Amino acid sequence: MRFSRCHLRNTFSCAAMFTAIGLTGCGNSCFVGFSNNGNGGVIVKAGNPPPTCSLSAANGTMNVVALKSPVCEACTAAARVAHVFVTLRSIQLRPSASDDKNSFDWLELAPHLEPRQIDLMGNSMPAILLASAKVPAGSYREVRLQFFRGDPTSAEKFPGENACGETGWNCIILADGHVEPFRLPNDMPELLIPSQSIESDSLVVLPDATMDLRLSLEPRRGSYYSSAEGWRPQNVLVGRATVVRQRSFGAESSTPD
Repeated sequence: MRFSRCHLRNTFSCAAMFTAIGLTGCGNSCFVGFSNNGNGGVIVKAGNPPPTCSLSAANGTMNVVALKSPVCEACTAAARVAHVFVTLRSIQLRPSASDDKNSFDWLELAPHLEPRQIDLMGNSMPAILLASAKVPAGSYREVRLQFFRGDPTSAEKFPGENACGETGWNCIILADGHVEPFRLPNDMPELLIPSQSIESDSLVVLPDATMDLRLSLEPRRGSYYSSAEGWRPQNVLVGRATVVRQRSFGAESSTPD
């Protein structure tokens, strides 16, 4: 009978976990087993006196980058998007998909992130939004980006120059110079990237590994309805996300926008 490597790996992972459970607390050693999508292992701790056998939280390291979208050279100036400026103030992950946006299971990746305006268009290197954030290992199914919008009642102050001018803090600039704000769902200053827009439906952060969270934010031509103007065309912002082990971005030297 032939067994695939995947089958053998899964069998070993299960056997290791059961062995760890059976031996936990024996003598001066502590065994802890873990498994993540078939990738398992056993952590052994030894000492005298015996260590406390508890499951410590495993962390990964995450960098967040925004991929740049190329400019449509074949489009007319009136339809060609030259710049997409967003002013980011928060990057969050959530392990479960839920309609409750106010739930408490959102994980803030950058609690001290200052609002920063970046251009999502061009052929330059990806914009580094966050570097070396510690993230609990596990699977995450949603990403939420929150944007600065310069609310006069807010205590937040944007420290730099606003490339959008009087249009707001998040805008699209066409090649003919026309500037317009982009629309977000429910006109809230945030963009939710659900599991359907995440590669493999989830973002897996591995223990003791460095991961790149790659965000692709692109303008799409759509339409919206208002009681005053009826249906009218409007650029909307859509997002996709994927996470990979750090390879090229960590080795490349780039200056954030």
